[in-house]
Amino acid sequence: MSTTLERKTPVLTTASFQAKALNAESVTSIATGFLKRIGNKGSLKPKRVSLEEGIYTVEIELKKFSALVNVDAETREIRGYEIQPKAEETSSMSVTPRTIILIFGIAVGVHFALYFGLKMIGF
Repeated sequence: MSTTLERKTPVLTTASFQAKALNAESVTSIATGFLKRIGNKGSLKPKRVSLEEGIYTVEIELKKFSALVNVDAETREIRGYEIQPKAEETSSMSVTPRTIILIFGIAVGVHFALYFGLKMIGF
């Protein structure tokens, strides 16, 4: 008694095997995943995605940097990336909580110095 097993191997045709087409959302997830793998642990905020000549360009804002990642539309490979410091638009004087506390402390110090100084003179 011999039994034979027949295994049917599935035949993949071009009609049955089509990769899902890339869109802005999937390209963004590819680019942010790549930046996380190379060591960016902070928040990643995608700003813009554009498609030119089969290359998606994704602009991502990091905490202190801006990244441009190029993804090939056909192969889904990272073709290149660039990380640059942000070009911040700063005013002549930035107002931070530390600056406000410092100015307030100086004003209080001058007030007490003048108050006691003038009181000693007789005013």
